[in-house]
Amino acid sequence: MMRGDTARAKLATRGLRVYYGGRAALRGVSLAVPDRSVTALIGPSGCGKSTFLRALNRMHDLRHDARVEGRILLDGRPIDRLPPEVLRRRIGMLFQRPNPFPMSIFQNVAFGPALLGVRGKELERIVCSALQRAALWNEVKGRLHQHAGGLSGGQQQRLCLARALAMEPEVLLLDEPCSALDPGATEEIERLIAELRCSMAIVLVTHSLEQARRLADRVAFFQDGRLVEEGPAAEVLERPQQQETRRFLARGDWHRTCRGNGGSQGE
Repeated sequence: MMRGDTARAKLATRGLRVYYGGRAALRGVSLAVPDRSVTALIGPSGCGKSTFLRALNRMHDLRHDARVEGRILLDGRPIDRLPPEVLRRRIGMLFQRPNPFPMSIFQNVAFGPALLGVRGKELERIVCSALQRAALWNEVKGRLHQHAGGLSGGQQQRLCLARALAMEPEVLLLDEPCSALDPGATEEIERLIAELRCSMAIVLVTHSLEQARRLADRVAFFQDGRLVEEGPAAEVLERPQQQETRRFLARGDWHRTCRGNGGSQGE
């Protein structure tokens, strides 16, 4: 599937542009994201990766200085025709640092379904299932009503993943989800991503070449707000066609130098 082939895409952009004030952070990006796969976004700090990710579930709507142009399609239909709350149920997101709500473990996972009116045994079933899918159930099943702040960093990130999974999303957006975790917790999150790819489309911003190699089915390389190159992971990472991609991948320290602004507005 090439960047403009949206016919079979779960999620696709056409000529996507994002502006912060008068500054262009994305410059006409057209990219197709297949279902049941991991698409990794790579590129230098400030190149537009996180800006692109946030556009996919309309997070820029929350910024007064942001303007979005172009089209974003979910199952071939423009996402701006969906109410934001419906869109964000279908497209979940996990951020760079864990952001559990200041409430109990159970309440964190139950939050979204409860807003939809789910109660009682069905709510308990959803919470249990989401925690199991996030590989956290066995660690917390005896303390579901304790404050989520007592969990470790890796557990908090899996809790946030469970919170997203409780809404049964069709697409999962991951903005460098392992950057604040130790190697053991990173391995656990990567294992979960590999399992979840069988049931949904995943878009992953990563600053680790090895992580992209381990997880990605497809890779998209961004630079200066442009999509420079995209394709099957092995081809882009091992046999890139564009000189800019080759130059970027040749820098052995790219996974360190790209960590700069941690997902700021130009990222």
